[in-house]
Amino acid sequence: MAPRAFAVFLALLLVAFPAVSAATSTVAAGARPAAQSAESQELEPENTTFHVQLRPNGDAQWTIIETFNLSDENDTRAFETTRDAFLAGDSDGNLVTEFRAANDAAAAATGRDMALRDVSRDYEVGDDRGRLMLSFNWTNFAAVNGSRLSLRDAFYTPDGTWFATLEADQSLVVSPPPEYDLTNSPPNSYIDNGDLRIDGSPTTTFERGDLDIVYESDESATPAGPGSGDFPLWTGMGLLLVVGLVAVVLYLNGRDEFPAAGSADTDSDDGGDAPAAGTTTGDDGATDDIDAELLSDEERVERLLAKNGGRMKQARIVKETGWSNAKVSQLLSSMDEDDRIDKLRIGRENLISFPDEDVTEIED
Repeated sequence: MAPRAFAVFLALLLVAFPAVSAATSTVAAGARPAAQSAESQELEPENTTFHVQLRPNGDAQWTIIETFNLSDENDTRAFETTRDAFLAGDSDGNLVTEFRAANDAAAAATGRDMALRDVSRDYEVGDDRGRLMLSFNWTNFAAVNGSRLSLRDAFYTPDGTWFATLEADQSLVVSPPPEYDLTNSPPNSYIDNGDLRIDGSPTTTFERGDLDIVYESDESATPAGPGSGDFPLWTGMGLLLVVGLVAVVLYLNGRDEFPAAGSADTDSDDGGDAPAAGTTTGDDGATDDIDAELLSDEERVERLLAKNGGRMKQARIVKETGWSNAKVSQLLSSMDEDDRIDKLRIGRENLISFPDEDVTEIED
């Protein structure tokens, strides 16, 4: 990592660890890559980002990214010199040591077994920028409670906090695991592309407990499997289908019980010459209107039979009344038992007639 940023962050850490010797402070302030002489151009970073990628088990992948502006060949040569020293571990050894000290202090404050593992260094160049990246895995960094991740005590030491300030060109960025939602954040933070971000300033300082960051997993985003105790998706869809079918049945039954006046189909097998249901025919052929709603179901059937020569096919009664097959069949069976009609089975159909009606001649 670049010497200036490491010196700044080492000074930040030394605030949390006053027992560190003055000699260490001197090494931090004067750290420079061996290949860079005092006469050479000093390459100052544009900004430094402390990126923390959380994992569901509480581990955190830390990546410290320092970005340099490579505006000309001198900047490029200076970056290459700094890069070589960085990759060799000559410019960031004290920073790794101080992070290990922060790890030990946080472990003592939280009681969690913490460690820094898999330290690595990398760089990239593009868009007139050079970047140096120091990475490591900090185990058990976040406190895990079921589906909840909390960073509040991760920055604690037994006497305070090891992350005491951010400079004006520094930022702390925290990224949650997939399907985790932010439920608590510091007042000086904001969301940037799903990440929690805190930008430093000349006056940005933190006390113990200021970095109270909490994430909760969005468990509802993952369909439950068998035996998980959650409500399976297919069960819910099945219930919706059943409810829909019940609603349709109730609607149709409601139509059967309360038929609209004049709703009977007037098309008949004799070409439509028969009067509509709910009317009576006088001796002169004229029809007298009768409100069908005032008639019982049995009376409507009897009037239909009277208007159709005393006999009708059951299917035509269904058509004339607009009732369901089930209702007509049940009604006709009841009327047959009361000797109000006769039901005669002919082939696949029922012929309905008055008890004294001659059914020897059957119309199609």
